[in-house]
Amino acid sequence: MKDKTYLYNLNYPEYEDALCAIEARALFKTSPKEKVFFSDVAVDPSISPYIKNRLQIRHKTSTFDELLLLLKQDETTTTNSVIKYLKFVSGDPYAANRKALYKELCCKFKAPVGDELPQMTYGLTFYEGFWYFGELLKNSGLWREHNKRPHTYSNSLKQNMAKVLINIAGQGDVSMSIIDPCCGAGTVLLEGCFAGYNMTGSDINEKMVRSAARNLKHFGYAADVNQKAIQDIAGYYDASIVDLPYGLCSKTTRAAQCDIIKNAKRISARAVIVSSEDIADLISEASLEVIDACIVKKSVNKEFTRFIWVCK
Repeated sequence: MKDKTYLYNLNYPEYEDALCAIEARALFKTSPKEKVFFSDVAVDPSISPYIKNRLQIRHKTSTFDELLLLLKQDETTTTNSVIKYLKFVSGDPYAANRKALYKELCCKFKAPVGDELPQMTYGLTFYEGFWYFGELLKNSGLWREHNKRPHTYSNSLKQNMAKVLINIAGQGDVSMSIIDPCCGAGTVLLEGCFAGYNMTGSDINEKMVRSAARNLKHFGYAADVNQKAIQDIAGYYDASIVDLPYGLCSKTTRAAQCDIIKNAKRISARAVIVSSEDIADLISEASLEVIDACIVKKSVNKEFTRFIWVCK
């Protein structure tokens, strides 16, 4: 069987395992059985709250000496590089000796040709009996700056949830157009813009629209945000993300929820529906096909949950 191109590792709290799994199914079309996994799908770790590293595998060897020999012949590894050791499992026998490993590797690197070559970051790891070496892309964590947005509210979606919703709506295809028709202060819009999607937001509440616009402007993001009820949206989008029923204090009736869901179907080819209660019957009533779903705990010590349905 052909070796995979990338080696990923995940990091998530156990109470968010379902959220991590549904994101992985959307991005990688599979649910990793472990926190370390191989894939041929290229995903930037920074779009996810859970992907810690992506190692693009250049060399795979049974012994470290074999790896040294390959690097001696590799003209592309240059001395203006940084090496990071990836410890994927506890008890890794080589992690503690990583500085000595770096020294041996660097002796095989070539002097760079040219004055302005970009510095490369390489990853090295020993995993399941093999050595792996290649280009390393780490999660930048820059998206955490969104927590310092000027406007936030108690019923706003948590950042991890917002990032996952973007990923299961867009499936990593940034050419897709995504609308959040009940956008509130724009938590989902921020994460969609950060990931590179064409985002549109709408909300019936004028104050929320102003807050969302100011949050976007604060980070230099561009997205179209309008004061408009979902029933009045005329455009059509690749995906919609709808958080029902706008928050725990909402008085939205089930009839109103059903109407919102039907309109999400009307304006988008794919709909991600989020609710604090089980509304599977309303989704069925709207004749939406559920292609994935999960239940997410708010935290390890609290019972409050969110239901997520991915529909088409």
